[in-house]
Amino acid sequence: MNDIFTNINSIKPRLLLVENDPIARVSYQALLLEWGYEPVLAMGLGSALQKNAKELAAQKRCTLALIDLRLVDDDDEQDTTGLALAEEMKPNLHPIILSGHEDRRFLKDMLRYHKDIPFVGKQDRREELQRILNQEAAKVSAAKRSLVFEQTDVLSEFLESDFVKEVGEFSDQIVDVLAQLFPTASMLRFEKLSLSKESSEVSSAIRPNSIVLKVHEDSLEPCIVKLARAGKIQQEVKRYYQFISRKLTGNFNAQLIEHAILWDVGGAAYSFVSGQGTRTFTNFYKERSIDDIKEVLRSFFCDIWSKYYSVSKPKDEEEEKEEPTKSLFDLYLQTWGQDWYEKWVKELFSKDLRRAESVLNAYHLPHPLEWLRNKVAETLLDASKTTPLRVAVTHGDLHGDNLLVDDRKNVWVIDFERCGEGHALQDFIELEADILNRLLGNNVNPPAYFKMCMTIFKQGKIQEFHESETISSDANVEKALKTISFLRGLALQCTGITDAREYLFGLLFNTIFQAALVCKEGLQKSERPLLLAGFICHRLDQWDQPWPPENWNLS
Repeated sequence: MNDIFTNINSIKPRLLLVENDPIARVSYQALLLEWGYEPVLAMGLGSALQKNAKELAAQKRCTLALIDLRLVDDDDEQDTTGLALAEEMKPNLHPIILSGHEDRRFLKDMLRYHKDIPFVGKQDRREELQRILNQEAAKVSAAKRSLVFEQTDVLSEFLESDFVKEVGEFSDQIVDVLAQLFPTASMLRFEKLSLSKESSEVSSAIRPNSIVLKVHEDSLEPCIVKLARAGKIQQEVKRYYQFISRKLTGNFNAQLIEHAILWDVGGAAYSFVSGQGTRTFTNFYKERSIDDIKEVLRSFFCDIWSKYYSVSKPKDEEEEKEEPTKSLFDLYLQTWGQDWYEKWVKELFSKDLRRAESVLNAYHLPHPLEWLRNKVAETLLDASKTTPLRVAVTHGDLHGDNLLVDDRKNVWVIDFERCGEGHALQDFIELEADILNRLLGNNVNPPAYFKMCMTIFKQGKIQEFHESETISSDANVEKALKTISFLRGLALQCTGITDAREYLFGLLFNTIFQAALVCKEGLQKSERPLLLAGFICHRLDQWDQPWPPENWNLS
């Protein structure tokens, strides 16, 4: 798959040719082949020609289109059906209008109203047609600009993802998206965001079908770029303008510079707001003291995002009394997508989880997937129903690789695909789940780990833990406890919610979400989140009983 970067000059841009004159069609086809394009010829007459053009463009994932202005009647001075077709197809490809119209005033008027669609004349010399065509192609095609890519190895995992494999023979959309994100670049150099001086067992957060990285354009300052499915980028751009642009507090906010959306692949480029030593919170957490971590978390939740937690829809007293009981589970599905449970969780359910089940059985813990199915997801007696249910604008995907921190402890957030209205506690919970399942690392003392679980799950109210409860014989566990304790305090301060049961339901959903996500990398990685989820299910079942049970041997 790396061939799309190393053999860029051998790629021939797919160009849709829509011409109602069969003789002219063959002539232009020969020229396009000679000039290094792969012509895709639409066939038919009238509406059939236009229909075939749209079908072929989608099938062949065309980058450009050369469209005759008059597709119905060459003698009709008012026929602009080609222009209407170009406007319709513009979201996915770059159209160019081919016109034999001799009325210059008419063409000038059309240019005024369609400034982003270039025109070429049928009467122009072939050298002029080639020049304009190559000039327009260079705006959208990496091959026609001979764009140079450096350090492409950092994209290797993304290029092996299921999504890129599905794109298959049309994977050159990836380099074309990059060309459109940086329309004047001659060279792009890639760099990972999570650079650390020393090796770490703390891996990047799982991004199965997307990638976020730093991109250097020529000699300019870098940008942050996200590549993903076209629909995901479309969603992210929409939510960025709805919830983020000119709305977050402070100056340290990534600004959307450019976005590009092709048939299957999309990309978004953000400003790299940075001092020295910018890294992900994942690496910051590993390298810095608990006081530094607290400062960064306070800055994000209390300064940058705090106004979203304080905004609530005005209701009169009567409306408050009649507010219906709502499902937390349904609220999380709105953030993650309705197919999350049906597809990911049920797929995990079908796996052989005997290793995880042996530990669950040792503590007489419920099987978390069965518990979720029987008590929440597939029953009218949804145990996660609660009232009142506090909704706020949340980031929606606040793991440690979506927070960036520099040496001055300035903090900002990236990746807005899931940003929107959701459970007011979601961001606090998600970051806590990321600490428990990923940032904590694997080399922890088992008794210390189980004792930590008892501490964080036994709380009846959302609040900071007692100082004595954050002390551990394991340094990594102690750091996690102190961080989670501080997060809980911030959650209370920012949202005013005190119900720890509501918090644990959110933590259960996030932990199962993580288990289903990492299952794609191997069942062993799902064991810890499933164990955590089992403890949460047991705690929720025993909510009004002393917990943990006295007969549990935590050593």
